[in-house]
Order: sequence, then C-alpha cells, then structure tokens
Amino acid sequence: MIRKLAAFSLLLVSACAPTEPPDSPQASPTAPSDQYAAGACTMVARVIEEQDVRFTSSSGIAMRAVEAADPGVREAGQRLALVTKEAGDLFVKNDRSVDLGPTNARMAEAQRGLLAACTELFGAQPWPFAKTPSPKATD
Repeated sequence: MIRKLAAFSLLLVSACAPTEPPDSPQASPTAPSDQYAAGACTMVARVIEEQDVRFTSSSGIAMRAVEAADPGVREAGQRLALVTKEAGDLFVKNDRSVDLGPTNARMAEAQRGLLAACTELFGAQPWPFAKTPSPKATD
C-alpha cells in the first residue's frame, strides 16, 4: 500500500511539473534587463541634478556602471571611475595648496558623459524604472 501511494505521488508530481524550463525574466519598462546600467543611470541623474561632484558620490555610480552590459554605459563608467580615483587620491593627500577645480570639472564632465550614455540606452528622462524620476527631462 505504501509503495502504491509513493508511486502515485511521484506520478502526480511529475505530471504537474512544467516540461519546459521557465522563461528568463524579460525586461519591461519598469524593470530593465541591465540592472547595473539602470542603477548607475538613476544615480548619476540625481547627482547631476544636485550638482554633486564629490568623489564619494560618484564612486558607487562608477562601480555600477562598469558592470553594465551596455558598452557605452560601461565605457562612461570607466572614465568616471578614473576621475573618481584621482579625486580620492587628492582627498587623501589633503594638500590645501592643490586646486580641486580642474578635478571637479573633470568629474562633472564624466558624470555628464555617463548621463549621455544612459540617455542613448534608455531614452530621455524621466525613466519609468527610476523610483523617483528626475523632474528635469534630458534632451
């Protein structure tokens, strides 16, 4: 009796199991397939809005962007990572005679470059996947 019950339960489980593997998650407007790019793009849009050129703000953005599947976002993230490292090195040196203006300008330029790559990938803002979309649309 126990064997018949076990065989029946195995038969029932195998009959109910899907025969094909489940589909991989598809990208949707609210959940793009490239989560690294989406995260970096959302973050850089906010940082640019706030006119924040601190290296501590850009380091996390750069780390996400360099992991992106899109080559444009990845390359822009690499440029941002280099400038972020340079700014971090200057911060650690703590030399008051060093003019941070040129480094800050390169940081802002790298941020805008990443935003341009994001706009090319996802289109103009506001992006539907951003939790709180930027109120300013990009051209």
